[in-house]
Amino acid sequence: MGSPSPDRTADMFIERFNAKDAIGFAQLYSEDAVFTYDGLEKAVGRKQIEGAIAGFMMAGLKFRGHNVNVYVVGDTALTRFKWELFDAQDAIIATGVSTEVQRCGPDGLWRFIIDDSGGGNRA
Repeated sequence: MGSPSPDRTADMFIERFNAKDAIGFAQLYSEDAVFTYDGLEKAVGRKQIEGAIAGFMMAGLKFRGHNVNVYVVGDTALTRFKWELFDAQDAIIATGVSTEVQRCGPDGLWRFIIDDSGGGNRA
């Protein structure tokens, strides 16, 4: 499962994260995708990405956010997403701007191939 368009992927990311659907969340990524939160440690592939994000989901954290930019050339897209992570009392505990690369697969669905959730914040 993926997204019907690169600008819709962010909404699906939020929906699946907030529903605590780690498996559905990981399916927004290609089989060999790379995910990093801090630019240092990385998860590679759906299983590692699912494991990396599951702790945040189980802690009851939620996401809000919106696309900042979506640039598409052929089957590849560069996207930036402004996000907020908040707790059960609706207190914001982290914010950032992510940078992602998405690719459209042979099935016509878009998936992240690179997701740097803090990439838009780092120099």
